[in-house]
Amino acid sequence: MKKTQKIDRDIDKRASKKKQIIRFAVLYTLFFVSLSYLYIILQENLNFLNIFTAEILFSLLKMLGMDISVAGSSLFMGSFSMIIIDECTGIYELIVYLACVLAYFTTPKKKFIGIAIGIPIILSINMVRLVFLAFIGVWFPDIFDYVHYYIWQVTLILLVALTVLIWFEKVVKK
Repeated sequence: MKKTQKIDRDIDKRASKKKQIIRFAVLYTLFFVSLSYLYIILQENLNFLNIFTAEILFSLLKMLGMDISVAGSSLFMGSFSMIIIDECTGIYELIVYLACVLAYFTTPKKKFIGIAIGIPIILSINMVRLVFLAFIGVWFPDIFDYVHYYIWQVTLILLVALTVLIWFEKVVKK
């Protein structure tokens, strides 16, 4: 009888885990679609993010000694220039991150902590990416596209996932 009870408990645990995974996947999808839709609706009103990102990048690169000028969302560094578009602001990475945090089954306080800490982390990571890309563009323009489209895309995905995992380990599990 004990062996049967243990098997029943194991089956119940596995079924519960599957339900949690399905619940997370459904909620993640709903939050991701909702946040993406909200972004699409507000996209015209969020153009200031491109200029704001360009201004911060300009300031950082100037502090790092780069000869640079800025006009709106365009940055000019000698023969190399960058145009900050929506994809450069970190907004898409934030949507992915926020959907994960909001979908995860934990307390509102832990979600708030995840959002309050995660947003600046992801935006900082994105700014490091932009600084790095600016230097690559100036010093090694031949590999800029490769680094921009391949290296940093994968790196950003991994860093967003890592940010979620750190939030989970340091906040949710405590």
